[in-house]
This record gives sequence, C-alpha cells and structure tokens, in this order.
Amino acid sequence: MLDLKKLLDGSVDSVDFALSLDELDFIDDAVDGIANASGVITNHSGLILLNGTVNPEITVSCARCGKEFVYNESIALEAKITDKLANKDEDEFIIMQDFAIDIEELVRTALILELPSRYLCKEDCKGLCLKCGKDLNSGECGCDLKETDSRWDVLKDFFSE
Repeated sequence: MLDLKKLLDGSVDSVDFALSLDELDFIDDAVDGIANASGVITNHSGLILLNGTVNPEITVSCARCGKEFVYNESIALEAKITDKLANKDEDEFIIMQDFAIDIEELVRTALILELPSRYLCKEDCKGLCLKCGKDLNSGECGCDLKETDSRWDVLKDFFSE
C-alpha cells in the first residue's frame, strides 16, 4: 500500500513510487520474468493523478513457433485517484482506502489489460510445418501441404467444366 496522507494534506507536492513484481504467474504463456514500475503521484488542487510506466522483462513462448523470447514493451500507467465517487458508475477513478492505494494491484491490472493475448517472436513469424514440425522461419521443409480429402474429388470435376 502506498500512503498518500502527506500528499493530501499538502505537506508534499508529489509522491514517487517504484515497484518490482517478480511473481508473474497471472500472465499467460510467461515462463519467467519481472515487471518494474515507477512513476509519480501529484495533487493538482484536489485532482490526484498517477503517471508512470511499467517495464516488463518477461520470457514468453511464441504462439506460432514455440521459441522462447523476452517481451519488453513498456506500458503507460495513468490513473485518477479519489477517496469517494459522486456517481457509482464512474470507472475512471481508483478509490483510495484510508488515504492509501494498492500500487501493486494497479500494476498487476495494467499488465493484465495491456499485455497481448498471444506473443509472437516477430511480426512475420511463419510458425511450424503442420506435417513435420520444422521451424519455417529457418527455411522451407519441402513437405507437400497440398493434400486433399478424396471425398471432395467429385467437386473438382464439377468446377473444371
């Protein structure tokens, strides 16, 4: 929990934070890794703003070829913080409890929402051959992938006319 009492009573203008998460078992396809977050929380005449970044260094498996690689794209962390909501339907604010916020939960949520649903080692990853399993990024395998189901041969004659 990050205590914001001094920020709210005006003793300080801002509160810096830094956090490292090394338990990333909530991230699908993560083999190993760490996520470092840092930033600042400021009070702008009653509007409390959090600005920071999350820098993951996560070893993941490619969804196409299965190779492990390090994913490390930064995630912007921004939030508005309040102690009470005027309208219960407002979801753009983080509600502090006892003048504190759970910064670890905020970072976890940002990671869950912003990380891709599947990871690719490179944008044009060719994956594995469906027949022999060779990594097609290192070259063609020579397998004939034009096998057809003999049950459809009747239609082949129909379209050739």
